[in-house]
Amino acid sequence: MLKEIQHIIVLLKRLAILLLLFSICRVIFYFFNSELFPEITGENIFWIIIYGVRYDVSAIIILNSLFIILHLIPSPYWGTRTYQSILKILFYTVNTIAFLFEASDFAYFKYSFKRITSDIVFMTHDAPTLMPAFIRDFWYLLILIAALFLFAEFLYRKTYKGNFQMSFLKSGFRKNIFSLLAAAFLLIAARGGIQSINPESADAHLPVALDALAQNTSFTLLYSLKHKRIEEKNFFSQEELGKHFTTQQSFEGKPACVYNPQKKKLNVVVLIMESFSREYSGYLNGHDGFMPFLDSLMQQGMIFTNAWANGKKSIEGIPAVLSSIPGLINDPLLNYTGYPDLKMNSLASYLKQVGYSTAFYHGASNGSMNFDRYALASGFDSYFGKNEYPNLNDDDKVWGIFDEPFLQFTAGKLNKMPQPFLGAFFSLTSHHPFTIPSQYKSKFKQGNEPIEEVIQYTDYSLKKFFETVSKQEWFANTLFVITADHTGPTSDEYYKTRSGMYRIPILLFQPGNNLLRGRRDEVVQQTDILPTILDFLGYEKNFLAFGSSAFDVAEPRYAVNFLGGIYQITDGHYSLLHDGEHAIELYDLLRDPLMKKNIIDEAIDVRERLSKQLEAEIQVFNSSVIQNRLAQ
Repeated sequence: MLKEIQHIIVLLKRLAILLLLFSICRVIFYFFNSELFPEITGENIFWIIIYGVRYDVSAIIILNSLFIILHLIPSPYWGTRTYQSILKILFYTVNTIAFLFEASDFAYFKYSFKRITSDIVFMTHDAPTLMPAFIRDFWYLLILIAALFLFAEFLYRKTYKGNFQMSFLKSGFRKNIFSLLAAAFLLIAARGGIQSINPESADAHLPVALDALAQNTSFTLLYSLKHKRIEEKNFFSQEELGKHFTTQQSFEGKPACVYNPQKKKLNVVVLIMESFSREYSGYLNGHDGFMPFLDSLMQQGMIFTNAWANGKKSIEGIPAVLSSIPGLINDPLLNYTGYPDLKMNSLASYLKQVGYSTAFYHGASNGSMNFDRYALASGFDSYFGKNEYPNLNDDDKVWGIFDEPFLQFTAGKLNKMPQPFLGAFFSLTSHHPFTIPSQYKSKFKQGNEPIEEVIQYTDYSLKKFFETVSKQEWFANTLFVITADHTGPTSDEYYKTRSGMYRIPILLFQPGNNLLRGRRDEVVQQTDILPTILDFLGYEKNFLAFGSSAFDVAEPRYAVNFLGGIYQITDGHYSLLHDGEHAIELYDLLRDPLMKKNIIDEAIDVRERLSKQLEAEIQVFNSSVIQNRLAQ
């Protein structure tokens, strides 16, 4: 009998090598990102191992399905050198790619706070320029993967000595039965067990903050590639739903905003600053910061101190700010292959209805993250990117044009726009690999993170921009809105938490408007920016928004975001985590800012209140995407 299952034994040995490599990678992943995880108990370790094996086995079998089939099908050539060479080539080709993705998460998890998913597809346009920078900064990861595969080769050679070739030639009924049984067992294992597994399965026994330790990158990527479509939610009837949440809004008949009582048609400039976390502000944190100019501007305008991003990626932040649409799915809406024909409005399409000229400015290569396509499709008259910039000597050779010269370019273009105008600008230099122009190499102080030097450069670039535009006649007649697309890398314990990782500044500034000043402490999110601007301007037409005006004190204030299959809603006091079916964790942010004590079974009223608000928004969002109703 042993001879009849020898081919299965060889297969299991080879798959066990991969299981060992995935386990080693999990340890390495933790080593690289240990500061991002809370204290881990013995019980946590137990469940990380249990779920880790389930995720690993599932990924291994799916990735190596052809390798497995070629092991199990009866063949007189199975024991030949040629057949075994084909198996080995297949083994290393498929799994080298898989483990390169694992290594990518060793380095990039600290920026995204989640394992790689299918949203990596939106980076393919930038891959040719990003890859050299990645290899330069993380060359040691390639050596690490090479060492792992040398170890794998040492083990692989021990799996088969070539001593049962002849026995396999006598392929019989029992051998075929054993192969079929092995295939059935492996199919069940590919599901993660009798009960299928998904990226959120570990939440049954682990805090959400530890999900990534149990998962592996291959599983999250494969799962997200397969599950592109989203499902309708039915938490509420349509009649009930409208009581809890709606995107259809209008300020018609509403009194003028007290900060613009004459409803002046001001110009609007929205400055979205790459990775400008709240953490980097000295003014907001009471210590030395890395954005001195923006800090000074906060004291001349209205700063929302309790502001939140709706996502962790630029491609989520831009539509949240400019279209008031959060990214409540794994794939970014701007590049969502599951629903490729999605239409959406933006601040530009609304303001064009009342006579505004509009333009979007971003120094990256045209086509990067589809921002140019989004801008034009959502109503902007013009898009200015790297292709339109006249001097490529200012190119950083990775992302695009350095912030200082491109902001000056933007200032020049704004001068030529017919008034009233909307100008939206998105910076790029404060992004990995964090390079600045050579003439500024010793100008700025170093921080705990490489980004903090670059934040100072971009802040300085912002200062030079304001020095330029302050000389223009339109300057005093302009509302400036400054925020971040998402947060950046952190070394602070609070800003590593599920709530802290979304904290950003949101600033409104109009030169000479003494009414529009002071600190506002209520919760505001990126999706509130569009309705806030429209409210400020006295806009009276209908519009669609997932947020609400920050000036509307009657509206409940909260922020929503989504990461790795888990939703979060916060009202500033409490933070609730939800897996899309039910609430799973609740934290009191005032008493427990590091989110260590889950009070989901204690604060029942809070859980129910926040769950209803979140579930209503999820239901509306999913329905709007499925039915292509993200535009008026």
